[in-house]
Amino acid sequence: MGKTIIIGAGLGGLTTGILLKKAQPNEEVVIYDGNRHAGGFCNAFQKATTHDGEKIVYTINIPLITGDFSKGAPFDDFMKYMGVKNIDWKIVNNFFMYYPENEPPFAFTKNGANELPKIAKDKKEQKNLEKFFKKISKFYNDLFNKANLPPKPLQAIRMMFTMPNTLFTMLNDKPYLEAIKKIGIKTKTIQEIVCVPEAFMGVDVDKVSAMGEMCMIQSFLQTNSVQPAPGNTFQDLANNFASRFTELGGKLELNTKIDNIVFDKKGATGVRIGSEIIAADNVIISVAQDRIKPLLTEGTHIGSVKKLVNRIDKLSSPNSDYYCYFLIDKETVEQNPKLTDFAYHIYKLPEGRDPTNWKLALWVPNKCYNDKYYILECVMTETSQDKINWWHELRASDYQKYTEEKEKMVAHYLELIQEVEPIFKEHPPIKNVLSFTPASYIQYGSKYPICGIAQTPANYGAKRMTPQVAQNVFICGNSVFAGGLWGAVAGAWQGFCTFYRKRYGIEIGNRDILYKPGLKNLP
Repeated sequence: MGKTIIIGAGLGGLTTGILLKKAQPNEEVVIYDGNRHAGGFCNAFQKATTHDGEKIVYTINIPLITGDFSKGAPFDDFMKYMGVKNIDWKIVNNFFMYYPENEPPFAFTKNGANELPKIAKDKKEQKNLEKFFKKISKFYNDLFNKANLPPKPLQAIRMMFTMPNTLFTMLNDKPYLEAIKKIGIKTKTIQEIVCVPEAFMGVDVDKVSAMGEMCMIQSFLQTNSVQPAPGNTFQDLANNFASRFTELGGKLELNTKIDNIVFDKKGATGVRIGSEIIAADNVIISVAQDRIKPLLTEGTHIGSVKKLVNRIDKLSSPNSDYYCYFLIDKETVEQNPKLTDFAYHIYKLPEGRDPTNWKLALWVPNKCYNDKYYILECVMTETSQDKINWWHELRASDYQKYTEEKEKMVAHYLELIQEVEPIFKEHPPIKNVLSFTPASYIQYGSKYPICGIAQTPANYGAKRMTPQVAQNVFICGNSVFAGGLWGAVAGAWQGFCTFYRKRYGIEIGNRDILYKPGLKNLP
């Protein structure tokens, strides 16, 4: 049997490794990752601070609501098939409380599709909202239960007759803000509310894929949206994937960065780590999109590789984020239960108050430390590529100055928090305990915390990167479908099916977006 090297130990790379070892136990499969822990951005870690002479050890867990992982859901079925132990999840029904600038707050919950039309200005807009939610429901269910990506010719013809509107949306994706305006959603506050999930897509709503944004909203409304239950973290999930891969005989090499793929005239011959070349029969890429081009620099004499590199150069980059974490006291949370009742609190800022974005988001995970303290977490988005690059250059050239600028950033966002939320004006946070700038994410393999390259209409769904790059080079992970946890796993499944067909001549099922029980030729 041959040797396959997988670059990247996020959920996409781990899923691909598990599937390959499960299908071909004698295949040598090695996953390399530059981080010290498996999981990529699917991680959690402990930090410590002190207050009044007392040590407080707290957990930083990625602040995501995700879908389809709870018991009996599609990803739970998939994990059972792979033999990966799932973690315990808590169902989230209260997604976010939105605070318009001069209007009452709006609670977007599992019942949001019924509640939102009630604040429309007139009956026409109410009907347009009802039409919007029906549209995204049909699109989501067509995409995940009936569509084929990428479709064969006969499958495309069938989709043309069975789901013409969905196929049209897939082929003619538009920026999300443009799409909702066209549907007839005109009230500014309602536009803002249905645009809130943009943070999950990593790019502003006037640029982001409408297809992706609609899928995100419908996944909240339709599936069991979840977060790790108390005592569980996203790192536990990643560790379970990693454990299953090594249990099957896969080799996991962490803290080992691949510099680039080595090519001959037709395809890859291995990978380079420093001055050492590691030979391989196949190379699978499972990294953030902005990390793919550097891996391919030696292969641009191959037409398909050059075509992909040229395409990457034309794609826009996404936003990046600032995170600030503050210690707050237990009494503040007990007196204001809304802080933990909703997954997120999202505030509209006055026009021009901050150059980064139009809103500030904060949340308080329902975890009390030392029976005295909670952690308040807030995020704002940086939209300027010049500013993102400035943070990276400053960190590399003058770390002391970089630290000073971080402290200014923290002070600025604390001011904003106290302006928009009276709770923290009356009960100020005790202290800042941790902060992330746009330069904080590079250790995870990408400059961007969401998806590597912006999920715009030119780079989403069927227009995402193709799984096969060259004769024996493939992409498996969110780069071929969508950003986020479910995008990484679904993209890994898609990429693996392509790899398995090309490598072993075996077609699995009908190339559905995601594994489904009962598909043909399952390994």
